Amino acid sequence: MNIKSICLGPISANCYAFCDEKGEGAVVDPGDYNVQLEKVIEECGIKTLKYIICTHSHFDHVSGVGRLKEKHPDAQVVVGKEDAPALSDAVLSASADFGLVFYPCYADKTVVDNDVLIIGNILLKVVATPGHTKGSIVLHCEEEKIAFTGDTIFKESAGRTDFYGGSHVALMASLQKIKRFASDTILLCGHGENTTVENEIKYNPYVL
Repeated sequence: MNIKSICLGPISANCYAFCDEKGEGAVVDPGDYNVQLEKVIEECGIKTLKYIICTHSHFDHVSGVGRLKEKHPDAQVVVGKEDAPALSDAVLSASADFGLVFYPCYADKTVVDNDVLIIGNILLKVVATPGHTKGSIVLHCEEEKIAFTGDTIFKESAGRTDFYGGSHVALMASLQKIKRFASDTILLCGHGENTTVENEIKYNPYVL
């Protein structure tokens, strides 16, 4: 798997582009759309963009989705089932809380726990991780020992739960799912540095 990342949007969310060796790929959490994102897609080696995947529906992770899909109309927008309505709602997406311009978008495909997304020869298992939002998901590639975690977990921290649909109790249960991944799994977080399951078991007070 070839992966490139870029920080996008007003809260510097991490966006990831990845593909298999033949160039079929996906973009995870485009929080904005600009020429730099298209450059990352090209540098990553993506020839066919199959999916635009949202780990959750907050504006800082989805504000570039609609414009990216305009550029790549065959790409399917994927989001957790519970979060699909928020993609087109300024209040549910938390955009209204910050008084920002809202860019509505719509899901082509909704997913639930244990669904599998196939991108070329890459298999991503959908792990439902409610807590930050009702429909938050983690995308786990067991073979590559990589997981795209969105805002469910950060390096030695975890996502906030005070927005619409948030639940501290649900988030704590979701973190235990991540804890069960292989210890050397790399966690590609929605903000800040990447980390590993091993590091979070040792140092993250929310996972202990």
